[in-house]
Amino acid sequence: MFYVCVAIFALALGVRLLHWQDNRQSFPFMGMTGEYKYHAMLLVEGHLARFWHGNDPPSDANTIKHPPGYPLLMAAVYALFGDSDKALRAVHIIIDSLSAVLVVLVAAELFPFAVAVLAGLFVALSPQLAYHSIMLLPDPLATPPLLVALLLLIRAARRPRISTVAWAGVMVGISCWLRSNAMLLPFFLAVLVVPFLFARGRRMAYAAVLVAGMLASVAPITIRNYLAFGHFIPLSLSAGITLVEGIGIYDEEKRFGLPSSDYEVTKWEAEEFKRPDYLGSRFHPDGIERERHRLSRGFAVIRSHPLWFFRLMAYRGINMLRLARVDILAPEPAVTRSLALAPDAQPAVTLTPPQLDANAGAETSARTRLAPSIFGLSTHIESEDAARLLISPPMPVEKKTDYLLRLPLKIKRGSLQVEVVDAESFRVLASTPILHPVHWLDLTPASQPFVRIDRPFVSDGAGAVRVVLKTGAKGKVPVVAEAGSVELFALGASAHTWTRIPRLLLRSAQRLFLTAAMLPLLFAGIFWMARERRFGHLALLAVIPVYYMCVQSALWSEFRYVLPMYYTLFILAAAGLYWLGSKIIGMMRGRLSERHASGEGARDAVPSKS
Repeated sequence: MFYVCVAIFALALGVRLLHWQDNRQSFPFMGMTGEYKYHAMLLVEGHLARFWHGNDPPSDANTIKHPPGYPLLMAAVYALFGDSDKALRAVHIIIDSLSAVLVVLVAAELFPFAVAVLAGLFVALSPQLAYHSIMLLPDPLATPPLLVALLLLIRAARRPRISTVAWAGVMVGISCWLRSNAMLLPFFLAVLVVPFLFARGRRMAYAAVLVAGMLASVAPITIRNYLAFGHFIPLSLSAGITLVEGIGIYDEEKRFGLPSSDYEVTKWEAEEFKRPDYLGSRFHPDGIERERHRLSRGFAVIRSHPLWFFRLMAYRGINMLRLARVDILAPEPAVTRSLALAPDAQPAVTLTPPQLDANAGAETSARTRLAPSIFGLSTHIESEDAARLLISPPMPVEKKTDYLLRLPLKIKRGSLQVEVVDAESFRVLASTPILHPVHWLDLTPASQPFVRIDRPFVSDGAGAVRVVLKTGAKGKVPVVAEAGSVELFALGASAHTWTRIPRLLLRSAQRLFLTAAMLPLLFAGIFWMARERRFGHLALLAVIPVYYMCVQSALWSEFRYVLPMYYTLFILAAAGLYWLGSKIIGMMRGRLSERHASGEGARDAVPSKS
């Protein structure tokens, strides 16, 4: 067991380090990270009072829009290692790699050891979990305490102790210090799990202790909120804003008049309350009152349209079973050099708009023309249904070299994606996320700004590359955009080329992490446990997914909010794979035995020579 856990931890650590390398130039969600970091630095710099109640309590509620656990962790890391996001990200990766080990331990308590190994491999290799582990947000760190809680409940079922159950509740509370999403989970555990694990006559006591353990662990946050802000706020704000946005984004006909983004929420409130100072700030001024108003408006929609809302919840809940589409490991090592260019840096290759426009018509069906812009000229692109909007002429590059692509881009309509490809094979060397028009201001298509796209890439074995602009949506979606000059800056020789072979192996494994592959395994695991009447173990593994599908679906179901449910879903999928594999192997052995028996019978039937 020990050596398997070490191997699973090492594999998970390696996969996450490679994802770190792939994304080190463009980490996701850095804007939200800055909000947490601001509160953490208050502690590091000794401003305890401002961390306690913010700058202007109770009007400024920014300090309580999230629980304080993650800023506390950030402050501890910064105090030990300095203001280093690298150190904090390393802590993230180590903790999430330990989650793979915890999955092995939980599965080993319930299934044959092979299932535990498979579950650990699923968690270690999953591109969804690895990608989110490198975010400097509390979401991935909220999972390990919940896995420990499950492990404690399993141990308590075998050797019933009040203290063990109480510690399980405390672990759920620790998760709530990081993310408040699991706040109601102890009640689900008390109702759905405790009756299966413990004998009659003790269930009520164990359920009460479980809930009490969680409440006691989060009580300091509740007390802080009441003393500093004068309101009963169990953990944090933000439920109201996610509720109205979650309704607004699915209200395609705009019947309810609710906003669908953070900026739209502040604009809506500024107009409704005739308070221009609300625009652009979600929780200041009057943060608590505004949050309560959001909740009341959201609940009013639910009361007036309950069937519509419950259908929405069902849709979100079912969609939670889908694995998020994230980038799997790149086949080649990522750029490791700094992207900071010297002021006098000159590009190694430049393609001007006239050069792009001259090549465009021969390669795609999109319409292009030269247009005046702040750069003098730009390439104007229009398309109704072309998958590829623009393909540049080949640009010579040095092999095994790090490069930086720089491209000014204005998107007036639709969405697009920029790729760097090998000029001969069209193998993708780098790509941007799907890019959209700037939407956080009330901009018309004509007033959209040029946004500079910087995308690093490794040339690998390519002697020339092309830049491809492709539509970012499926189907026939009109796109209107403008592109400036394409510039390639040489940064230096590539590093970590030795990782190419493990990258290719891991990349091949990560291609299997699709909903179409995992969902049948999940249902097979559930069927096997139900067939064996192991309802207690099934309830233990299903309670976290069921909780998020029931509770989080009422608010908003972004993948990172419901990360904890996938760790136990992978255990069920591993059980399904083990059961199906056992059935297939048993059938094959049975056929081999029949063939062997029929062969023996045929030999016995042959008359002997005498």
